[in-house]
Amino acid sequence: MSDINTKNSPNQMRHFLGKLYNPGKQNTEHIKAEEIKKELTLKDMLKITRRLNEEVATQDVDGEKEQENKETVYDQRNEEEKIKNYFSDMRPKVNIRFFDLLVFSDLVYWGGTVDGVIQFTYSVTPDEDTSGITFDYTEDFTPDNPHNEDIKERLEAYFDVFSDYWQSNVIQH
Repeated sequence: MSDINTKNSPNQMRHFLGKLYNPGKQNTEHIKAEEIKKELTLKDMLKITRRLNEEVATQDVDGEKEQENKETVYDQRNEEEKIKNYFSDMRPKVNIRFFDLLVFSDLVYWGGTVDGVIQFTYSVTPDEDTSGITFDYTEDFTPDNPHNEDIKERLEAYFDVFSDYWQSNVIQH
């Protein structure tokens, strides 16, 4: 089983980072969970993502630029508004903290944290087996709470909208 299918955001992030550093190459190196010394937090992933965006934008390989983040100034805000609409009628209101949207020709990666307890990550790729939503939970998460279950269902429902939009507008098959 590959890293991407472990449903673990840090492993997915490692896979996508491998794709950024080695575009066009299949990442055949699989990282075992036992080999991971530290679980990445959302803050760590944001730092890595920002650093990669800066590096990718400035690197040249054989005279060609590496993949650049194709996100427009409106994409992040539009996605945030669309997902907030899925939660607009929810009581009690939810608080969502988003991380930066990454848009490449073969990958769209985005997510955030809802109410400080449910971390979600959306990844859209040309291959439906590697596209999907992953959830990570903080210590304060209670699985038997119906409010949390409703949040997960809405996040899963929005993934279909998110995936359809990016599959048809950006992802190159």
